[in-house]
Amino acid sequence: MLINYRKGIYDHIIPVIGREKLKNITPPMLDSLFAELQQSGNMEHHFRLKDKAFFDGITRQELSEKSGVERSTLYAALRGNTVSLATAEKIAAALDMKLDGAFDDVTEKRGLSGASTNKLKLNLSAIFTAAVKKEIMRRNPCKLVTPPKIDTAPAAYLNEAQCHELLDLLSKQDDFQFEVIINLFIASGIRSGELSALYWEDIDFETGMLFIRHTLVKVGGEYVRQEPKTADSTRRIVLPEYIIGLLKKHRAMQAEQRFRSFGRWKNPDLVFTNKQGGFYLGTNMNNKLKRIIAGTDLPQDLHLHSMRHTHASLLINSDIAARVIADRLGHSTTKTTLDTYSHVFAESEARAMQAIDMALFRQAK
Repeated sequence: MLINYRKGIYDHIIPVIGREKLKNITPPMLDSLFAELQQSGNMEHHFRLKDKAFFDGITRQELSEKSGVERSTLYAALRGNTVSLATAEKIAAALDMKLDGAFDDVTEKRGLSGASTNKLKLNLSAIFTAAVKKEIMRRNPCKLVTPPKIDTAPAAYLNEAQCHELLDLLSKQDDFQFEVIINLFIASGIRSGELSALYWEDIDFETGMLFIRHTLVKVGGEYVRQEPKTADSTRRIVLPEYIIGLLKKHRAMQAEQRFRSFGRWKNPDLVFTNKQGGFYLGTNMNNKLKRIIAGTDLPQDLHLHSMRHTHASLLINSDIAARVIADRLGHSTTKTTLDTYSHVFAESEARAMQAIDMALFRQAK
């Protein structure tokens, strides 16, 4: 994560203000910088192979070994898919060609998203704050900068009828663990990384309490459990009795699987696992969800995070207080909840006004 932050600063900030003295960096200068980044700051270049014939005379395996590029990427390039600058350079070098001779630069000039720009602002502000503490700067100019506008698309979610349709669909397929997973997603609003990291000790079957203490992250090429980034993400959630019943049944079925594995089960503490008893990754869960809903009337762009949004929308439409919803979702403030689900709150308020109108005013006419 730190590597990504550093890359953002070096790619977008240093080239523009890197030679400025700290005392000369002003809020208007940063306002201009962030506005420019949202206009044309995306630095991801995309390249397309000019001619498939360039690959003639060399097998895909030979080209893969010579370039260090996966064969699947080479086939993708042959199909006309774009590749990154680094990949294009490797392939061109392996073909003994210049980059512009082998590939067309099809990069579209576009800006960074408001969220990405805001992350850069926060990272830069942290650097300036450290400089102020060490008396290198008198003040942090980022504190007077106009926050970048963040255009957040409305969160996708299922309505109550669609929830029943999805859960009914899951009950008819043969993977009981996955049925439990989606039920838990909807009932708790848990994040996929948090679900993948769950241990059996995180569930109190007596009280029906679920404790969110870890999330799954990739470190050095391996997946490990880590404590959440913020204290607010560490939380406890009361689960419905129905979900506790599903988890108990799943625990018994998993115990049978472990017994039949003859000691080859990777981690007996994990609540949800792959076939070998290891971490069940969110990407694999998401792919399975896509396969299950394919061809149904359910939204085809449904993904795991939609379950979290569905949980929030069900609470909102039940007139649950924003503070309670924020606590269940692990949001640090109700503002995050209100901003993320503003469209759901608006729809809920509209229905409330319609109910008042029907109950009082229309009867009075």
